[in-house]
Amino acid sequence: MSPYERMTTAPIRGLTVRLAIPSMISMVISTVYNIVDTWFVARLGTQATAAVGISFAIMELINSLGFLFGTGGGTRIGLLLGARDHKGASRVATTSCVCCLTLSLLIAMGGLLFLSPLMRILGSTPSIQPYAEAYGRFMLLGFPVMCLSIVLSAFLRCEGKNQYAMIGMGCGGVLNMLLDPLFIFALDMGITGAALATFLSQVVSLCVLLYFFLSGHTETRLSPSSVCFEREMLGSILRAGLPSLCRHGAGTLSSACLNISAGIYGGDVLIAALSVVSKVIAFILALIKGFTQGAQSIYSYNKGAGREDRIRDAFNFTLLGNIAGACVIAAIMYFAAPAVLSLFSAMDAQTVALGIRALRWHAAGLIFMPFGFAVNILLQAVGQPGKAAFLAALPQGLCYVPTVFLLPMLLGTEGLMVTPLLAYLLTDIITFPFWKAYFGRAAKKN
Repeated sequence: MSPYERMTTAPIRGLTVRLAIPSMISMVISTVYNIVDTWFVARLGTQATAAVGISFAIMELINSLGFLFGTGGGTRIGLLLGARDHKGASRVATTSCVCCLTLSLLIAMGGLLFLSPLMRILGSTPSIQPYAEAYGRFMLLGFPVMCLSIVLSAFLRCEGKNQYAMIGMGCGGVLNMLLDPLFIFALDMGITGAALATFLSQVVSLCVLLYFFLSGHTETRLSPSSVCFEREMLGSILRAGLPSLCRHGAGTLSSACLNISAGIYGGDVLIAALSVVSKVIAFILALIKGFTQGAQSIYSYNKGAGREDRIRDAFNFTLLGNIAGACVIAAIMYFAAPAVLSLFSAMDAQTVALGIRALRWHAAGLIFMPFGFAVNILLQAVGQPGKAAFLAALPQGLCYVPTVFLLPMLLGTEGLMVTPLLAYLLTDIITFPFWKAYFGRAAKKN
């Protein structure tokens, strides 16, 4: 069965699960870099742990650019492959890679030139600053490599070859776990060793992903002759990727705002606690997001093929599965919070206590996360970038940033912990009319 036939005729539930499992694994592995670094770095002290949290904003910036061209180009690739235009899909893939590489190099150079003020803008305190600069320097050096890896992984998912994306990300994740203790402790490189391990692991991931494209394992081809800087081509990629830019750009903003607010109300200890919690939650969210993104190629292919009925079935199955999973995970996280934080045993008792409270509030917020994200991914995949961009900016931007400053004024440190729950709840309320409008129009067409 050809990829086109599989995407447009295979039973939705089985197809969604087959695509979702590799997507979930690759998404989880992508979070391993940060959570493994945090686990080892926690043994270096509170300031070092907090520095990883400060640099998390750089990772979100990397995701912003990578998913701008990865999801933007990938959405176009899915639609073109659904319409059986393989040549057009290859032009989109190559052009997206060239644009991403060029912009990521420029941003990385700018960040390295202004490293100290950048760390302060992201919420670093004077005591955290040396550690943040040491870690952030290698994050910026690896900026182009990480961006391109995200782009290629997104292309593979949009082709329905999620297992290749999983392999590429998996190689880097395993290597990172091996290199962290070697560089941090055996070679006594401290937090710089953690950043170097991440950088080298991402290089390996990129090489594996490139192999799949250059060895004929994909339907799209990367070739210098396919580069196209026509206004229409670039516009279609950027429009389709705009929601991803808003989603992860808002993540960069929310991370910086959280660090600033935490520094005001709790200092280094609170920044460190929230840094650990953010990595644990990112690991959980990767499961939910991975399952949702497993249906992304189904949406694009079937939109191109005119099969709205399959889009509806895939959306309903994905959403219900994620809501059920989120409820189970939230309950487990609430009761297991002390055990989870105890894994980072090198942290002091105050940091652990703050982390337990924060993790429980974040767990409650997980229940409200799937709906807004599912509608956001759907609208992006079917070619409604304007609406998708607005929804993408809600949970970590328009609904998050005001509350992360206002709630602490009313509730103190507890306000910082309640913020994610309130942001997801507000996002769902705003998203509901968009969900109703899309499927209402689709029903009328049929």
